[in-house]
Amino acid sequence: MNTGQKIVFFDVDGTIYEGGKGTPESTKVALRRLKENGHIPVMCTGRPKSSLFSEMLELDFPALICGAGTYIEYQGRVLRNILLPNALLMQQVPRMEKAGCCMVLEGPDYLSCRMDEQVFAYFPIVDRLQKEYPERLKEMDLLTDEASKLTAGISDMQAFERLVPELSRAFELARYENYPYVELMPKGVSKADGIRILLEELDIPLVNTYAFGDGPNDLEMLQYVQYGTAMGNAEKSILQSAKYRTEGIWEDGVFRALERYGLI
Repeated sequence: MNTGQKIVFFDVDGTIYEGGKGTPESTKVALRRLKENGHIPVMCTGRPKSSLFSEMLELDFPALICGAGTYIEYQGRVLRNILLPNALLMQQVPRMEKAGCCMVLEGPDYLSCRMDEQVFAYFPIVDRLQKEYPERLKEMDLLTDEASKLTAGISDMQAFERLVPELSRAFELARYENYPYVELMPKGVSKADGIRILLEELDIPLVNTYAFGDGPNDLEMLQYVQYGTAMGNAEKSILQSAKYRTEGIWEDGVFRALERYGLI
């Protein structure tokens, strides 16, 4: 067991990256210094690998936890790749659509959706994929699509609430405070679960773990690691529940926290 090497898990959106603005220069410096000091930075995102853009991959993480724990990769080797059963997709997606949800199925190789104006309005990521990475986007086919998780834009909150008890039996739900979206992961799967598997693979003790996040799918991760740190721009529930907090993404929050922890 390596008792000196630290491992640091980073959410993407709202933590190290913002759409339209990119990654703060101080965060890029911090990631580079972490590796120079012998520590392991890990991208730990709700995005599937298929919706990681080039500027994210250029940050050169040695390990990826994608799809909120459904996919794990270390130095190019896939350690986990969970897909939702197509029978479950065929059962639940039409019910959610009937309740007014705009659905995106997220897999490691592509996203699938209804390819209409509503989905492009709800999901900027889908819009960008269509324009820049069309090979990673396809028309939804519930019988054959390979999806690790689902994301839904909610237009009728009351109709969606009526589905929650049933959905909660089949999925882990991550709901946003300020936006009408929900992420649905396989039951029992989370970023924390993905972290557990990677720690076992690398034989790194839990006491050497750090994480940064800002949103609902980060909650388990921030509570699981030794030093779970909420960004200053995090949702209220995350700021209240995380063990530690730092400044916001554009206030050099990642760099300052890693400096305070003595990692850079």
